Amino acid sequence: MADEASRVDRLSTEGAEAPAEKSGPARLRRANRLMAKEGSRPQNVAALRAVKRNALGPAPVAPDIDEPAPAEHSEDQRKVLSLVERLQHDVQRATRRKLSWPLISAAVCILTPTLLAAIFYAFIAADRYVSEARFAVRTSEGQAADVLGVMTGMPSSTVVSDSYIVTDYILSREMVNHLERRIPLRQIFSHPSADFMTGLDPTLTLEEFVDYWNDRVSVYYDSTKNTIAVQAEAFVSEDAERIVREIVDVVRLLVNDLSAQARRDAVQFASSEVARAELRVRGARDDLIQFRGKNKDFDPAQTASASLQIVSQLEGERSQLNSQLAAVSGYLGANAPSVQMLKSRIGALQTEIDRIQGEMSTSGNDADTNSTARVGDDSGALVNVVAAYQELLLNQQFAEQAYTAALGSLERARAEADRTQSYLAIYLNPNIPEAAAYPRRLRNVLIVLILAAVAWAIGALAFLTARDHLV
Repeated sequence: MADEASRVDRLSTEGAEAPAEKSGPARLRRANRLMAKEGSRPQNVAALRAVKRNALGPAPVAPDIDEPAPAEHSEDQRKVLSLVERLQHDVQRATRRKLSWPLISAAVCILTPTLLAAIFYAFIAADRYVSEARFAVRTSEGQAADVLGVMTGMPSSTVVSDSYIVTDYILSREMVNHLERRIPLRQIFSHPSADFMTGLDPTLTLEEFVDYWNDRVSVYYDSTKNTIAVQAEAFVSEDAERIVREIVDVVRLLVNDLSAQARRDAVQFASSEVARAELRVRGARDDLIQFRGKNKDFDPAQTASASLQIVSQLEGERSQLNSQLAAVSGYLGANAPSVQMLKSRIGALQTEIDRIQGEMSTSGNDADTNSTARVGDDSGALVNVVAAYQELLLNQQFAEQAYTAALGSLERARAEADRTQSYLAIYLNPNIPEAAAYPRRLRNVLIVLILAAVAWAIGALAFLTARDHLV
């Protein structure tokens, strides 16, 4: 700015300090040189006016009443005056040209998009009606909740998981396929009243239609309240309400399927455990029956106990006979009939005891004895048979206990599945809107105006910066 001011002062002083003896043509040539050098700048208008005054000479002094009127300007002065006026007009025109380009660019970059947006939203954009429904995924267990839910005050993890599943499903391709089988969805979105910006092209592929569906449908999930809000747009209010109602029906089916699937999974696992335990019981029983058949003894433990009891009784009788024999031998001879009878009875008892003890230690049938090798011993000893039998019996008892526990788990799983059944609780039914919610015409036009103004300001600043660097 200081340079421009000094340049203006120089122009004015150069015109003022011209020699007085120079003629009008000399002053005219000097004015031309000054104009060619500095006259193109709009801020030099004051200097040109000074040149004009100097070229014309000093202003005439008002004559006295008695003095005669001054003569008219000379021919040279008139030429200088005409030339200076023409130069001043050229400078003003250049100034107007420099000042007009921002206005023209602003009109093109700001007013044109704003005007087009105003025309579109006023005469072309179609009304879009919005219908809304709100619901929540609940469980039949009521106040029961998991430990984390009790500590944080949040809903149970199962309910939260189902809610997120519902939210994703509404915007999914599966939902679009399901709705197309129930209502003419493409026909609704390609309504004749739709505009070219928001209407649906019926020839779109399914993937493109899903993208369009995500633009027309909105889903909001409130994790603190565990509520879901779904909104759908349409060009007719009844169509918007119909779409939301169908969405709610499909979501209800989805929640029921999820709950049924969870019950099936829980009961199926418990049922598989019961079936596995039942097979184990059957196997233990079959092993026990096979063992009894091969050893020809229903209860080897009871047989061994009875044999031991018999041996004990025989040994008692043998002890009594030995006592009698000792008493009789004191006054009778060895060949006395009584002594012989006692010895015979004692021998018979000993033979029976040896036989029974032999049966307990060895088996009379090697083939049958070898059949017990499956329990880990190919000996026919009764004690080993009893040990194998007790092992099989213990396996059977364990299998029966496991089967009983599996049955209890199955019953508890069924009760838990029935108690935690999920369902859809609707607290705001779909409504038929009375007024269009979109487009928001005035706001959209103002947004276009602001964006265009910002874009023009950035472009103008960049242009001026580039020009200053290039000059």
